[in-house]
Amino acid sequence: MYTTEMATAFKSIVPPKNFGVTLFDSGEFITISIDPEDIEKLQDNEVDNVVKYINDVKKVLEEHGAIVYIVREALKDE
Repeated sequence: MYTTEMATAFKSIVPPKNFGVTLFDSGEFITISIDPEDIEKLQDNEVDNVVKYINDVKKVLEEHGAIVYIVREALKDE
């Protein structure tokens, strides 16, 4: 499912500083995985940029024909 066009479009989106996502291709859909520790480290003023980035990634993949899911693991209790 993850095509060269999708990869090019994904790589053209600049992530916020110190933040990124991992893409998993199941063959039928693409999962955008977010590390919960990356979210926990965010300052309040960084949240909007991260949400925009995640939405932009999802949108560009869908524009290239992908079915997209967004997931993150729960934060671990310490």
